[in-house]
Amino acid sequence: MLIPYSTDAPIYHYPIATSSFIVINIICFFAFGLGVADPGLEIDTNPLQKLELLQDFGGMPLQAGQADPLDELEPDDLRPFSWREELALQFGKGLRPWQWVTSLFLHADPFHLIVNMIFLWSFGLVIEGKLGWLLFSVIYLSLGAFQCFAEQTLLLFGSGEVLGASGAIFSLLALVVVFAPLNSFETFVFIGIRLFFFEAPVLVFCGIYLFMNLLFFFLSGDALGKEAIQLIGFFVGLPMGFFLLLQGYVDCEGYDIVSHLTEKKGIESKVGVKEVRAREAKREAKRVAAIPKVDQQKVRAKMASQVDQALEEGNFDLAVALQTKIAVNNPGSGWMQSQLIQVVQHYLKEKQLCKAEPLLLLHTELFDEHRFQLQATLLKLWLHEQRPRHALRYMRGLNPAFLSDENRSELKTLAEYAQKQIQAGVLETQ
Repeated sequence: MLIPYSTDAPIYHYPIATSSFIVINIICFFAFGLGVADPGLEIDTNPLQKLELLQDFGGMPLQAGQADPLDELEPDDLRPFSWREELALQFGKGLRPWQWVTSLFLHADPFHLIVNMIFLWSFGLVIEGKLGWLLFSVIYLSLGAFQCFAEQTLLLFGSGEVLGASGAIFSLLALVVVFAPLNSFETFVFIGIRLFFFEAPVLVFCGIYLFMNLLFFFLSGDALGKEAIQLIGFFVGLPMGFFLLLQGYVDCEGYDIVSHLTEKKGIESKVGVKEVRAREAKREAKRVAAIPKVDQQKVRAKMASQVDQALEEGNFDLAVALQTKIAVNNPGSGWMQSQLIQVVQHYLKEKQLCKAEPLLLLHTELFDEHRFQLQATLLKLWLHEQRPRHALRYMRGLNPAFLSDENRSELKTLAEYAQKQIQAGVLETQ
């Protein structure tokens, strides 16, 4: 079994929800008795046990000719309260909506819990890192609940029960494939008594687990065993992943599955960009519409003059803040190239690289002039910050048709340096 524990995918949000779900799972595991094992109460028909049961229920010994109350009770009526029956996903007992969520937080034994939590951490790190804690929580619980609903509906007249987060976690794996197919998982595997660590590309990792699940599913013949549940989870997650991607709810930097398959990666990719801009423009238009037109023009002119004044005074942070506000309030009112270059050069000179990076990216998007020189500067900045994988992904997104022989030679040198950093064991921190 390949066990993932980290990833090189870009992370933009802390794993707050992922960590919280792991803590809740652990608390539930111990709170309900290490796997909520509950054998129930076996009912026997011998008179002595019936007498004890009646006394337990507050009854008295039977008189001659008196009907036996136990004959009117179903076996389940004599069972004590069972957390397992209330919280695990039960089949053949009707639809129980609360179980679509509660069953996600129950596990059968410590090994079941530990393995699921490792996978939840690795997949959640990528997905929450791109979506943020709130949207990730909604997606995770919704995918898990929908899958449980489908299972309980399919076995409405069946029997048995399931518990655990395996299905929901495999839904997250589907989202990882959609969002970050070109990234990798740091994994380990036990072979005998030895432990091996290596990097597994996301598509290879997913392919191995899908193949294993399909193989064991056909070999077991169990229509709703562990493998079937995980496969259902994966194929429930796929359409959700494509929806979030194509509607622009996630920033994949142009390295998503659609961009990969269409060979338009990185800055060439337009997947979801149109939808994001349309949504932002619509929201901003409503806000701006509430401001009188005359006031809008006055505010825009005043702020533009303040940008020029801030640059003259050398207050570059203020100039950036003002220009950002102008762009937000007035879509289409962007930087002048001379202004943007001036600010970028200042931040590079002062070695304020975290401030220079987004402005360099913005310049390459807005202006053609000096594009490759600034792209090369970006790559050198990332390599200086020991982000070789990020630099290599960006290089793969550059269109060779727009590069001169000299440009290609410089890219080759930078790529070789990035590979050396990776071979040296550099771990990316951003």
